[in-house]
Amino acid sequence: MGVEMTKSEIRKEIIKKRDSLSEEEQRTKSRLIFESLVQIDEYKEAAGVLVYASLGSEVRTDDIILDCLAVGKKVYCPKVTDRKNGQMLFVRINSIDELKEGFAGIREPEIIENSEIFRGIAAFNDHHVLVLVPGVAFDYSRNRIGYNGGFYDRFLEKNKEVKTIALAYDLQVVDFEIPSEEHDIKPDKMITENALIS
Repeated sequence: MGVEMTKSEIRKEIIKKRDSLSEEEQRTKSRLIFESLVQIDEYKEAAGVLVYASLGSEVRTDDIILDCLAVGKKVYCPKVTDRKNGQMLFVRINSIDELKEGFAGIREPEIIENSEIFRGIAAFNDHHVLVLVPGVAFDYSRNRIGYNGGFYDRFLEKNKEVKTIALAYDLQVVDFEIPSEEHDIKPDKMITENALIS
């Protein structure tokens, strides 16, 4: 795998590698990532955490969601509202059981009449909000390749005040620079099972 590959080729290659991890490896690595995350200030100080509900071989987030709920953080999960234009809303959940299979098999909250939607950090009275960013591939400069929908880039463009941390396995971090475009937004930090990259 090298720098001459297109984003689409890198995406395909890394997903293949990630999918080759056994259930046990995914569990162990995800647990190490969780243990690193809960130690860092951005997580400890966050009053609200916007977190994807993991699917397939992604870094697992259920432990993170459960920990946030247990310590009294507000938890919001993404709900795709306009697939064509890459739009999503983050909807507050009070239990992991509120996530139901939705767009592309992803577990999502449902939007009902009294749903609390994340509308920006103003509602948090100067407290931090942390977004945990998924992705397929990253480099050591924190450039990111997502799933090609542009959902997170669009959301983060409108919510620049939030802190962002990407979660990934070591095998998702490539040793060459990923080509980036103007609209691509880098996470502030990345956590893998063996490293904190900032």
